[in-house]
Amino acid sequence: MSLSMKEATAISAIADLLYDFLPGSGNSRTAFPLAANEAGVGDFWQQGSKLPSLVQLLSVTLEQRRNRFCPLINAIVLQSMTWRRGRGEPLKREEIEQLNSLLRGVSFSIPELTEASFLDMLPRRDPPPVEKTSGKPTTTLMTSLSQQLIEVSKLAPQPRGYAFEKFLHELFAVYDLAPRGSFR
Repeated sequence: MSLSMKEATAISAIADLLYDFLPGSGNSRTAFPLAANEAGVGDFWQQGSKLPSLVQLLSVTLEQRRNRFCPLINAIVLQSMTWRRGRGEPLKREEIEQLNSLLRGVSFSIPELTEASFLDMLPRRDPPPVEKTSGKPTTTLMTSLSQQLIEVSKLAPQPRGYAFEKFLHELFAVYDLAPRGSFR
């Protein structure tokens, strides 16, 4: 069975997204060929350039062993969580949400990847925006800032300076004063 145009387009987009999830080789614990072996489709991985090999792996798995496609995606995501964390570039919620959206193009939804508890554990690319106050900060927010300032005053001089910078940044943000990060 060959892929439809819709499926081929989705596979290409999935491969582009997954490209940075894992190395193509050279790692004994996390790599695309190892994830493929774990999913039972290791024979579909071809050595060579990573992106064409990844497109080949996904396409042939979908065509010939459709029942192994979701386990392959799960194996890639699981290994990526370890590999990317080790590189200081953890897998982000937005990447998994994008993957979930692209998987619909090949008529799949993977329950483990759409679970709210799993998605909530992943860091976000950009933190959610601070809620804007309508002119005046709430009593709760002001109480929190007051407590934070008291805690800052108890620190030693150098840490106090850094904590005070952070405090000022948050205070300015509350009043929409366009705070900037520290610089030297």
